[in-house]
Amino acid sequence: MATYLIVEARLEAAVMRTLLEAADIQDVKVLSGEGKSSALSLAKSIGLTRSENVAVLVDADTMDARRIEEQYQAFTDLNGSADGFVRLFLAVPTLEEALFPDVETFCNIFKVALTGRQHARFQTDRMSVIRSLLTIPGDGETRIKPHARMDKEAAREGFGRPLLKELLSYLRQDSSK
Repeated sequence: MATYLIVEARLEAAVMRTLLEAADIQDVKVLSGEGKSSALSLAKSIGLTRSENVAVLVDADTMDARRIEEQYQAFTDLNGSADGFVRLFLAVPTLEEALFPDVETFCNIFKVALTGRQHARFQTDRMSVIRSLLTIPGDGETRIKPHARMDKEAAREGFGRPLLKELLSYLRQDSSK
């Protein structure tokens, strides 16, 4: 039985594939929903039609605790009969900010150095820096460059990021079934 991880964007899917590979978590299919609503819908569809476990990792797009709780509640209400198969993980406020809260964390995780210009741009547009440094342009599927490898031991521990620790624990349990 496969486990799915659904994220919002192709670059996020590529980063998560790299993380799962480094953490030695196998049998997880990582898919991009191409947007938050589409990711949530895809997760529900897979949960209902295939009766397979799905982790959906999307941006909360807020720091407001009340709005975050409302998103969890709306997800539960909308999921209905797929609820037993689909689990929501909200990245607060966004996945890139939850994974890479600062330049140093990003550089340590991917073992890269940034120029002064990239460092400044990282503060306002993390995804463009991540895309330019780590991805291979081309065939429609976003892929991480081979040199951009994560530290395996740190990856297994979710780089100390609470969201990643919880997600990896969920995926480990499901992929071992």
